[in-house]
Amino acid sequence: MLLNEILENLRQPIAPQFISQKKTYKNKKPTGSVDFVAWYDLADLLDDLCGLGGWEWLIIDTQQIGDRLTLTGSLTIHGDDRSLTRQATGTEDIDCSSYGDPSSNAEAMALRRCCAKFGLGRDLWRREKPQPLKMGQRREPEKQTVLAPGTISREEWLKRKAQT
Repeated sequence: MLLNEILENLRQPIAPQFISQKKTYKNKKPTGSVDFVAWYDLADLLDDLCGLGGWEWLIIDTQQIGDRLTLTGSLTIHGDDRSLTRQATGTEDIDCSSYGDPSSNAEAMALRRCCAKFGLGRDLWRREKPQPLKMGQRREPEKQTVLAPGTISREEWLKRKAQT
């Protein structure tokens, strides 16, 4: 599949069964909740929408800055015609009290942000949400006949024949 077709599929809304809610806090006080997609569901969606082997994830940097771990990840999407890479960071408190550990939480955040840069999950930030694309329903490219230079399509030949 061509990269532009993959990117179009990635921009489709994520089906509700992949979306979870996470409580948000400020100064250790609850402030509400936010929609998110778990990293393993994003990996499944990338497999489905890009094809197996159609994407790669790489951690390119990890640093501790004060009491936070910052991680930079790189997501590459491969089309039949070319590849495209996006990078993003994720961060977590070193002494995080949430589920997981600082490095896996920072990596998950970086992956979600990379996916959003490609359009996957970006709809979660929109107020008006379009209808979701279900797993296995990616848009297939329209078949186009490629003609050798100097030739015409069957339709064009029939049209010309009818005019004579």
